[in-house]
Amino acid sequence: MPDTTPHAVPWTGQARAFTRRHVQQLRRNKLIVFLAVGWPVAWYFLTMAFFIEGVPAGDLPYVKASQGITYGLFGAFTVTIAVFAGEFARDLEGDRYRKLRAMPVSPTADLAGRFAAGTALGGCSYLVTILAAAAHGGSFEVGQLHAIQFVILALSFVLFCTIAMALALLLALVITKPEHMTTISVVVVLMAFYLTGFNGTVPSLIGSDPAFVNYLPNSLATRMQIAAWAGTENVDFMTPPEAPVSLEYGTLLVGYAVGLCALAVAIVRRFAYGGEA
Repeated sequence: MPDTTPHAVPWTGQARAFTRRHVQQLRRNKLIVFLAVGWPVAWYFLTMAFFIEGVPAGDLPYVKASQGITYGLFGAFTVTIAVFAGEFARDLEGDRYRKLRAMPVSPTADLAGRFAAGTALGGCSYLVTILAAAAHGGSFEVGQLHAIQFVILALSFVLFCTIAMALALLLALVITKPEHMTTISVVVVLMAFYLTGFNGTVPSLIGSDPAFVNYLPNSLATRMQIAAWAGTENVDFMTPPEAPVSLEYGTLLVGYAVGLCALAVAIVRRFAYGGEA
């Protein structure tokens, strides 16, 4: 007689299913599409039009490239926090987890699916802004990058998005109304952006040698990305402090991601899957 007992879907299958679910939710949200595409590109062009002046013609392509990276990560930061916090708060408020708790669903697969969808959306925001800066005359010189630079760029970006989404879970627990989440998330991102001197790219705005910009996740990842793109010999505008290119800073970014991911798992287990079915 055939076995008709329901079996749990493998963890990887659950993670893929959650990724598809979250991607589909995001695609239907026009505000999220604007935050992912229009928001960082608009900030890039506004900055180039009104705040960048007196740059020698030979340096302008590199300034445009650095601004493209800055606002690419700014857009990814905005959209990952706003999307992740808003969707999680909406799922909690709508009690969507009530049904999931009655099924053999892995909380970590749910979280991994959310993280994958959020990172993909953040990647779209990042790449669109980079392409806009390149079309505007930014000099990225991709063909001259070494393999290690590509690894640093990819790893720092993924870690950056992971950190942002883990922080968003904390925000979703504090701000329980999903309708307020997007506005508050954008305000949080803007505050972090300005208080760290444009994510650490213009540290002179906040002090003569603000060493803390090499230790906060948003400015650390941005400065690491620009140094990887441009090379340490071309980032005088970001110093002091020195560019965060040593293993110490990479380890710090990984530590942030690992610690906050552990916290994110605990939050999902406790607040999403910890109740009665």
